[in-house]
Amino acid sequence: MALAHDRTFPVVDELSGLFADRGIRRGSTIGVTGDAAVSLAVALSIGVARSGGWVVAVGLPFVGSMAASELGAELSRWAFIDRPGNQAGDVVHALTASVDLILVGPDIKLRADHGRKIVARMRERGTSVIAVGNPRPFHSRADVSLRIKRAAWTGIGSGHGRLISRRVEVEAIGRGANASPRRQLLWLPDGKGRLSIIDQSDGVKNSSRLIRAENKKVFSELTEPALRAS
Repeated sequence: MALAHDRTFPVVDELSGLFADRGIRRGSTIGVTGDAAVSLAVALSIGVARSGGWVVAVGLPFVGSMAASELGAELSRWAFIDRPGNQAGDVVHALTASVDLILVGPDIKLRADHGRKIVARMRERGTSVIAVGNPRPFHSRADVSLRIKRAAWTGIGSGHGRLISRRVEVEAIGRGANASPRRQLLWLPDGKGRLSIIDQSDGVKNSSRLIRAENKKVFSELTEPALRAS
């Protein structure tokens, strides 16, 4: 019988509680949606790269290397294919044979037949895929879906100030052992640009300084500003 660490890719402690196996099951698909989805996808890659695995971002040209590095990403273990164009299906299929984790951007569109071939090869090779902004990668439900239900920045008031940290609530739900919903409150990033778990008392203390996600127009201008700048 395979040990748990042989069946999964590691994730950092701050995110491990979102998964039944405390890590990303090899050959699985993870869908990440909501504000700060790119930051969360990058954070999920940290454990894979630290353990010696290879990560490739496909169709994510706005990932900023500086912000990703501050979160803890080991960029020496990363490769980037920013604009694969109409070859996206072939590119992702080829990568499943040689890397451990693939991050796929929201504008990557694959035909159903490409999706089936990719999933079959992922299962065979043990490569996992994180689909950013897509809860149904490869035309099927993700094995685990991570949805950012709420996200808000601290540090600015009425038209002034400086963005300091972002408070997010992540909900995870999936298939099989991951069917029961899990939730985690995180700083993504915290005041030092890193990923950290929110101290509940600290979250309450700072709640008056949060920008509420209900203000959609303002919030759309604030999502992912750190990772868009390299």
